[in-house]
Amino acid sequence: MERLYGAIDLHSNNNYAMISNERDEVIKKKRLANDLGEVDQFFSAYKPRLSEIVIESTYNGYWLMDGLRELGYGVKLANPSAMQPYVGLKHSDDESDALWLNQMHRLGILPEGYIYPKPQRAVRDLLRRRMLLVHSRTGLINSLKQHYQSWKAMDLGASQIKKLTEEQIAEEFKNTSIQYCAQVLHASIQSLSEQIERCESWVDGDLKEDTLVERLRVLPGIGKLLGWMIRLEIGELERFPAVENYLSYCGLVESRRISNEKTKGHGNAKNRNKYLRWAYGEAAIHALRHSRIKKYHDRLIKKKGRIKAKAIIASKLARISFMLMKNPELVYNENKLFV
Repeated sequence: MERLYGAIDLHSNNNYAMISNERDEVIKKKRLANDLGEVDQFFSAYKPRLSEIVIESTYNGYWLMDGLRELGYGVKLANPSAMQPYVGLKHSDDESDALWLNQMHRLGILPEGYIYPKPQRAVRDLLRRRMLLVHSRTGLINSLKQHYQSWKAMDLGASQIKKLTEEQIAEEFKNTSIQYCAQVLHASIQSLSEQIERCESWVDGDLKEDTLVERLRVLPGIGKLLGWMIRLEIGELERFPAVENYLSYCGLVESRRISNEKTKGHGNAKNRNKYLRWAYGEAAIHALRHSRIKKYHDRLIKKKGRIKAKAIIASKLARISFMLMKNPELVYNENKLFV
């Protein structure tokens, strides 16, 4: 019986489905609504002969991946950031994209994305949304700091901004428009802080003890929340055969191509987990409270600059955290890591 290959090019409001054979001949193709029943109806007659269905999706594929799996289909997720289009291709559309997915699948060269386990996915996504709120709050804090610098020549820190009251703002700014602007920023910061705290409380009540998280918390700068964020972004630790693979996934290695000791280009910087990169960046900032790490960081600034110094600290924390999770016998020693 000839093997068949299925592909779905998923969009926000529809999807393009295709079935082709081992000679890349199109058996069936159709644009479908984003409805699981309609997708199942398209593939169901060919189900016994069908290999895994390849889905190309960047952000909106949970309902489709989970639904097809529950209906008994095998599913693979294509990694769009790791795929390169045909060189010299003059025309591309959904049909050619779907056939291309099937061709790569048939040839065994499909760059696959990781399908995250469903049980932990919801909490992981909640922590991602918390990160978005934190970014928004930081932007508002910086805006209010600039407001004080512009109108009062006052340089307030982030902690001082968070502790401001409406009465203090009214006392500082007598002009009603300037005062109102400061109050709007302040109220927005307060509102976001409340939502961030609610997210943290929800996560804290929803998660159970985890040995890998406890090992992560041994490291400076990694508390319970960052530990859980790192743990949940990793998924299955076994998918990283070596620490270099993990650092690359975290985006903490340079994406450069070097030939004859010369830079010939850059790799795919998008093919990384931005949430892990952010988590280790935050851990690096908090780790500077340790005197030894602060001294190490200050020496790096003189040699590499402030941005690279922080990136090196983050990379070291990522490297040792991976080793700690992989090897329960390993003992963290700050004196050996930051010298």
